Amino acid sequence: MRAIVLDPDREPVPDLVPDPGLAPDGHVVVRVEAAALNPADLKVVSGSVSGRFLRARTDPLVPGFDFSGVIEACAAGVGDLRITRRVFGHLPYSRANEQGSLADFVVVPADAVAPVSDDVGHRTAAATATTGSTALQGLRDVGRLRPGGRVLVNGASGGVGSHAVQIARLLGAEAVVGTCSAAKMDFVAGLGAEPVDYRRTPLAETPGGPFDVIFDAAAAASYRACRRLLTPDGAYVTTLPGPGLLLDLMWAVFSRRRVGLVVVESRRADLAQLDGWLAEGALRTPIDTTVDRETVAEGLARLASGAVQGKIAVDLS
Repeated sequence: MRAIVLDPDREPVPDLVPDPGLAPDGHVVVRVEAAALNPADLKVVSGSVSGRFLRARTDPLVPGFDFSGVIEACAAGVGDLRITRRVFGHLPYSRANEQGSLADFVVVPADAVAPVSDDVGHRTAAATATTGSTALQGLRDVGRLRPGGRVLVNGASGGVGSHAVQIARLLGAEAVVGTCSAAKMDFVAGLGAEPVDYRRTPLAETPGGPFDVIFDAAAAASYRACRRLLTPDGAYVTTLPGPGLLLDLMWAVFSRRRVGLVVVESRRADLAQLDGWLAEGALRTPIDTTVDRETVAEGLARLASGAVQGKIAVDLS
């Protein structure tokens, strides 16, 4: 099958790789029509230490996690899924995962994908899978956001942040404040947040609090830096593990405030909720740029530049 692989210089190039084979019970083979790029892909492509924990080291190595496409084959035990059904999801962020979504086919568990509505395009679905799921699971499950709550999204213009602003509103947040650069303030305001220029206003001085949830979508802050912005029983949620998170957990141990990490999973129920919001027009996935097989390297370079507003989609049709 065709795929994007890393050459000896770790540059992504089109090539042929072995087909994934038959799907085991409970799995489906998806013909990928579109994918999307995430910061995790930059780590995988660079070969960084953290990237090695996000997927297995294989040769050839095919990057990519998000996908949307059409079911090509079904094994036993896949419920109501059928061949030709449009579905989307994302591969596991785990060193046990040997697949990449920048390929013709992926083999995935049936409960890790959800149908795509007719009104939702493959590029939109793929660009929603990881970041929409991260925002939903982080705000609802880890942050325990309730209707009427107040939310601060740190890094509101990126893939996770742009979804978090909107999903906070959909979960009933009374107010949402989003930090971003000055050049992206109009974009963040259009998503439904009160934008704050992080270069002019330190995070600890962000107006609009106290907040019930601080969602650090950019993984660029810490509980210690912004704990005074939280309500007495508020939650700080980050998307990146590390030594700083351990320190944050120690700081919070004698407080009613909570520190949590969202480890995103591709769950059918959550994907179905995202698809429903997209189909209704309640949720928008901003696509900054679309690249194809030949220009994936350009998409990764733009993602690394920090200039992206929303997501970068990859057209594999």
